Amino acid sequence: MHTGTALALTVLVLIYAVISGLVNKWYLAPALVFVIMGMVLGPFGLDVVAADDSHTFTTLAQLALTVILFNQAASLDLVRAVRRGHATFRLLVVGIPLALLLGTATALVLLPVLPLWEAVCLAAVVAPTEVALIDALLEDHRIPERVRHALSVESGCYDGFALAAALAALALASEHSDGDIGRWGWILVHTELFAVLVGAVIGLVGGVVVAASWRRGWMNDTWAQLATLALALVCFGLAERIHASGFVAAFVGGLGFAAIARHADTSVPTQVSNAAGQVLELVVFAIFGGYAIFTGWREIDWRTVLFCVAVLVLVRPVAVQLALLGTDVPMRSRWFIGWFGPRGIGTLVLGLLVLGHGTIQNTSVITEAVVITVTLSLLLHSLTAWPGIRFVAPDRLAAGAAQP
Repeated sequence: MHTGTALALTVLVLIYAVISGLVNKWYLAPALVFVIMGMVLGPFGLDVVAADDSHTFTTLAQLALTVILFNQAASLDLVRAVRRGHATFRLLVVGIPLALLLGTATALVLLPVLPLWEAVCLAAVVAPTEVALIDALLEDHRIPERVRHALSVESGCYDGFALAAALAALALASEHSDGDIGRWGWILVHTELFAVLVGAVIGLVGGVVVAASWRRGWMNDTWAQLATLALALVCFGLAERIHASGFVAAFVGGLGFAAIARHADTSVPTQVSNAAGQVLELVVFAIFGGYAIFTGWREIDWRTVLFCVAVLVLVRPVAVQLALLGTDVPMRSRWFIGWFGPRGIGTLVLGLLVLGHGTIQNTSVITEAVVITVTLSLLLHSLTAWPGIRFVAPDRLAAGAAQP
């Protein structure tokens, strides 16, 4: 990355840090702010940020998703989520697969140029949600607590499900070009299974070591937080060295680390790790805004736009409604959960992963879909956050009145 670009992005982070509280009060996605600033500072604007270095962009995006996945997993308590009620569990085991299935069907109908495996890839790419893009939603107590919890757990698990679907589709694609389905089936199993093993070992062992050191006072707050960041990167790096999925390893590593911390009743601080993930993600969105927005929207096809709109306003809401049938979740809360699933770094990185595989024929369609979905999602979900909160607030009051 050019030093001028690094300086500009650093100043941008500093400026945003000063006004971050105001942005939260306005319920704007920080990523949207960085996309807009990237458009202003990029080569199509003031040309301060050089945004055409694809290698740098890919590396930063991968690092950001790795840290975010580890942090999300480390904050999850899946056992507690299941015990709290079957609504969250239904979102995970029914809602996510349904969204991927409906997304694939929508792609096949609206984008007939795509073969089945590319439609699966596209559905997996645009599916991951990241409600943390609008932090204020998770902190606003006018939203029912069970709704905030369900959104947090679901978005934390979405990348793993979507990544598995994308890898399966890529294996199918390679089988079409290679013809040896057994070999590619083994590669898929190797990629997922070895990643789970690497992540579990590093997360569990790392959790034991960090928790023991923390309890004994062998390291201070700063180094404890840096240790969690290092564990995330080690999970990714080791998994990639053995040709497994570094992202799956990072997510599983976070789950293992959290399990050890809870078992040891040790609360290791993670503010530095969380901040690092956020900064990396926002820098990625600034570069995305500086280059991809203009190139992605330059020659779009109306069918691709229609597909992206359908994914945002139909596919996920319908999948959530179907997944929550028969539960005691009020209808307002169901629509709120179905609507608020912003697309973020997961969609960008999965898009890069799929496009970099080399067997995609319709690269322009997938590229356009990624750009359109992310930009529309950031805009629409930011603009509707305030009315959405007012829409779902009565459910919180009703839940409070129902308690003895």
